[in-house]
Amino acid sequence: MNTEAGGTGITRPETEIQHGATTETVPTVIASNGHRKWIICSIASVALIVLGGLLQGSMANRWGTPVKAAEIGAMLREIPMQVGPWVATEEQEMEKSALATLECQGYLLRTYVHQATGETINVAVLFGPKGPIAVHTPEICYSSRAFKQTSLRVPQENDFDGMENKFWRLGFASNTIDKQKMSVAYAWSDGGAWVAAEAPRFWRADYLYKIQTASRMLNSKQDSTEEFFKDFLPELRKHMGLKPS
Repeated sequence: MNTEAGGTGITRPETEIQHGATTETVPTVIASNGHRKWIICSIASVALIVLGGLLQGSMANRWGTPVKAAEIGAMLREIPMQVGPWVATEEQEMEKSALATLECQGYLLRTYVHQATGETINVAVLFGPKGPIAVHTPEICYSSRAFKQTSLRVPQENDFDGMENKFWRLGFASNTIDKQKMSVAYAWSDGGAWVAAEAPRFWRADYLYKIQTASRMLNSKQDSTEEFFKDFLPELRKHMGLKPS
């Protein structure tokens, strides 16, 4: 037997339930249109969450082969102490506080000196998780250490290691009496070309390299960063174990 429910036009079939010697007729509840929509939306939401998680994991390389970060980072220390006419006399150690903040899995800190001219280049190459490696820039670092930024950063291209690289370049001057000028270059890489990235924290990779150099100009001479890169970048490329994402 069918009955009409509350004038809604929804027909509810009845079900007979046996209670001992008596039989009770109970209407079977059928979901309304609104309830059906809620169920469909709920299922769709769960599907989107799962799909979004898979896509995010794919973008961050979380579902691929785990990166042997410490082994890759250790390769940076294998870069020769002499590259072309540039010679570094010692390895410099990073402060423990900075090491913890950057979560470095490997790094290189050296001062290279040109044997003919006496010019010096301070170079830092870092390797570690994208987040902390991406956020620290010389604009923040040097400006808090008795230096004043003297020029806006501009991108500069080179292909010294066979890649189409692009570095940020900018200038600083010390707040001391001599106003020592310094030219700085920096960029990031996921194992491929060096990039003057605007927002490296959004890079589709879990780990990044960062390189930063500082050249102190002698007697107002133009800095020798480009000359250093010609010798250093090809050697650095040989010791980068991370593959592009």
